[in-house]
Amino acid sequence: MQRRPVLVAFVLALLALAALVPEAGAAGLGFAPPVFVDKQLAGGEPVLQTDPVHHTIVYSSHEGTTHIYRPGLASSTTFTFLTGYRNQVNIWISRNGGRTWKRDDFGGGFATDPTHNTGFSDPDLTADAGGRIYNTGINLANDSLFSSKDGGVTWDRGTPQCHDGDRPWLAGAKRDEVFMATNTTEEALSHRIFRSSDGGQTCETSGIPDAGTLSDGTDYTGNGKLYYDARRDRLVEPVTFMRGGAVTGLGVGTWKRGDASFAVHKAVDSTLYAHWPAIALDDAGGLYLTYDNDPKAAGTTGGCGGGQTPLANQITLVHSPDFGEHWDSPVTIARPAGKRVLWPWIAAGAKGRVSIVWYQADRISDLACQSAKLSVLAATVTGADGGSPQVQTVDAVGHPVADNNICQSGTTCVATGEDRRLGDFFTNAVDEQGCVMIGTGDESTKDPVTGGERNVALPLFVRQNSGPALRGGGDCTGSNANLGLRGAGGRKCLSRRRFRIHLRHPKGDRLKRAKVYVNGKRVKVIRRRGRRMQATVNLRGLPKGRITVKIQAVTRTGRHLREVRRYHTCGPRRR
Repeated sequence: MQRRPVLVAFVLALLALAALVPEAGAAGLGFAPPVFVDKQLAGGEPVLQTDPVHHTIVYSSHEGTTHIYRPGLASSTTFTFLTGYRNQVNIWISRNGGRTWKRDDFGGGFATDPTHNTGFSDPDLTADAGGRIYNTGINLANDSLFSSKDGGVTWDRGTPQCHDGDRPWLAGAKRDEVFMATNTTEEALSHRIFRSSDGGQTCETSGIPDAGTLSDGTDYTGNGKLYYDARRDRLVEPVTFMRGGAVTGLGVGTWKRGDASFAVHKAVDSTLYAHWPAIALDDAGGLYLTYDNDPKAAGTTGGCGGGQTPLANQITLVHSPDFGEHWDSPVTIARPAGKRVLWPWIAAGAKGRVSIVWYQADRISDLACQSAKLSVLAATVTGADGGSPQVQTVDAVGHPVADNNICQSGTTCVATGEDRRLGDFFTNAVDEQGCVMIGTGDESTKDPVTGGERNVALPLFVRQNSGPALRGGGDCTGSNANLGLRGAGGRKCLSRRRFRIHLRHPKGDRLKRAKVYVNGKRVKVIRRRGRRMQATVNLRGLPKGRITVKIQAVTRTGRHLREVRRYHTCGPRRR
């Protein structure tokens, strides 16, 4: 009579264990071999943006002027780099999912119209609700803002003087509307967000402040990439809290239209090694913040200039279900023994699905003056908005992208001869298929003539090719194909549509099996007369937003194929 509770406990334990095991046959997280976007231009501080309408990926990076590594000036590519300088951030586009890249060319070596864009540093990409893509750049005297209506091929609007400031970040909002956050020069603790409502042609002169001092004397300031929440018409950006100039806490600033300033919300008490924490919003409105920390051994002198010796640190993720009002308990994503981790970035997809990337050193060292090999680590987290997140982690590139120190002292790094080729950050994003893509600088490729160091890091692109997708359901195995998904047929809204998909066999092959997902949920596939396959997509009653429909198929010859489309829904019809 005593065995029943034990048996129940045993069964529950097995069920809990099963929840941790991936679906049978599911591939683990993996990435395709990295691709060099360019073999001459600089690739520090890269950012990525997908255009699902024109089916392009835009890649932008620092032009390299203040990222030059003096010991690499003997490189055979230095002359090409210097003659190509145009005081504009670098821009490339890909039309095939990142397999090949082409430089944007306005003419005369300029990527865009120089009357709209001047500034070699600090790119950032975003898109508004109308599909217009925005970028920015600075030259230490201005923040330029410019935009493209055709997936980054041409940039038809812009202003070289949105505002004076440093380190701008962008968030696309309504059609032709974008917000730019920047550290202005007008005042102490100067950080404001400026709005453009004409596609980046002009900017409002009065910005929305997100900086100040709390009642206990703690300073705070907006610091990092900001995002727009279209469902509730509001903005959010990372915030750092400081005492005596040192970071003591992290959180977010939030703003809704009509507010005079941002409201500040603290998430955690923590030190910080990176310049800023990173945030992301998933498709359900969940807010995530990720960060590294910077522990030191008290009473030691093993750091640069006799400073305290660094200790092993960690990458942490924390989630807020209510836009920063409350925060769940922090979750450790990486804490490797005997190593340092740094510069995390985050991208989010469907509810509870995020990707985090970071650099991982092969040893504990003070990277301001001590060298280490740096690898690109990537983690996909599912259930990130719950109490038991599942984490898969891999080395996304497969080899170190750098073996040196990292100077984080800004423009003075060139004068001192220290290595700042990677800049201050690198990023990930979600591609059209709902999979992860990563942009990073790469210092591992040596000069083809001298065999020595190059003067700049090269731009590197990495795309996920297996493991769970962040959006659309299923995984990222397989190549893109036309499997029968159709467009909206000129309709702006498909909220009340219910239609069938007749799966299309690829030329010279036939489909053996297929799975169809609607907004991440698998729907039934019916085989007709033993050959044709079809599925029903029901968009009736779905909430306002964008709905992802995805097909994953395997052919008789063993090829893995996939197709994804996103449909705009306007909400159920009112009675």
